[in-house]
Amino acid sequence: MKRVFVAVAILALAGACNTTSRLDIPVVEQNDLIEIEEATERQASFALSKVIANIKRGTTIGHYPAEGVEGAEGHLCNYRHQSKSTIEWGTGTSVLGNWSTELGEIFHQALSSKGLNISGSPKDLFGRGEAVASAEYLIGARITEIKSNFCEAHHWWDGRPLNEYSGEVFIDVEWTIFSTIQQREILTTSTRGYYLQVKPKRQGIILAFHEAFAIASENLLTSMEFVDIARGKVQVEVAEQSNPVRYFSAKELSSRRLENRVDRILPSVVTVRIGLGHGSGFVISEDGLVLTNQHVVGQSNRVSIILNNGVEVEGAVLAISEARDVSLIKIPLRTPLYLPVRTTRPSPPERVYVIGTPVRENLQSTVTTGVVSAIRVDPRTNLSFIQSDAAISPGNSGGPLLDENGNVIGISVQKVVGRYAEGLNLFIPIDEALEALNLKPKPSVS
Repeated sequence: MKRVFVAVAILALAGACNTTSRLDIPVVEQNDLIEIEEATERQASFALSKVIANIKRGTTIGHYPAEGVEGAEGHLCNYRHQSKSTIEWGTGTSVLGNWSTELGEIFHQALSSKGLNISGSPKDLFGRGEAVASAEYLIGARITEIKSNFCEAHHWWDGRPLNEYSGEVFIDVEWTIFSTIQQREILTTSTRGYYLQVKPKRQGIILAFHEAFAIASENLLTSMEFVDIARGKVQVEVAEQSNPVRYFSAKELSSRRLENRVDRILPSVVTVRIGLGHGSGFVISEDGLVLTNQHVVGQSNRVSIILNNGVEVEGAVLAISEARDVSLIKIPLRTPLYLPVRTTRPSPPERVYVIGTPVRENLQSTVTTGVVSAIRVDPRTNLSFIQSDAAISPGNSGGPLLDENGNVIGISVQKVVGRYAEGLNLFIPIDEALEALNLKPKPSVS
């Protein structure tokens, strides 16, 4: 953001020649904002993903009109700009910020002050990124138009420029709402923002832009479709993939305590690398079938699988289910070390274990433990989740949730974070994962 407006300010001071007349500003209707009465904790959560400017390089976005700007103060307004001055957009399409930048803080303040559940609070010094990562909806902002008129104040006595600006800014923003559950865009809407900076200030140009962006953000609450999403009234519907039936050689359930057979369990858990990121996974058959999350593999057909002993092989993605967020991968290995799958649901407070590769790849085979806290059903999707206090972190996604005998009962999928949240972790029941991928066990051979 700063580098963009530094460039704009340089253009402004250079006085690029074009016109002295006032740039026509579209009228922004002041529609009433729809009030959200639901408590914040009952709403869907949002996070600002990215703000970009989709404006053609060289587009005139501002004028320094000779007659000044109506309603804006400033001595000898544009006195040194009498010979035509404009501001041109000099960067083309560019990223202006995200939840962690100044625009993100403005977005957070604008909507959280209206009662919305916005992740990424600037006051959260340590869990801000995790809160954003767990948001139910990501919001992308595309600024498609900027128009402005500014007044540069000059000294009343000798006419020297004071580098202080007042004026007006209009922006048009296209918002895209992305469901992290459905893994697709569910709403596109547009809002406008207008702000008049009355008093001349050194940062008057960028302050006016920020305020216009804040108003455009607030105007999301004029969209009933957006408000319905915030209220949790939008039913999630996902067109499920049609996966062919596949059979896997299921291992007999273990009756031996996990701590007595860790040396045979850890090699069955793998790291799934995709691009610059990674997740976890686990082997469920001797012919190299691996389960993980769909959001770990994304749209890739091939991924890297790193085994417990450091060997890295290429895996082919055979099937995915976006609705249930699971994926099936085939690696070109046969192994006697794979995990038994238990399709009966656990009950609170059964002891459970999690294995995976949290945060960094060199932390593979990390084991955490806890208990089953509850079985939850998302009312919007009717999908079930196992809730546990067994710790997971980014990178654990796709790893196994095991019972006390080392049988797989679930797949790590989401950590719930927030100012008062602790030990709230969600796992996909393994029976629903198998059903979504159309995987069926062969009769046991051992």
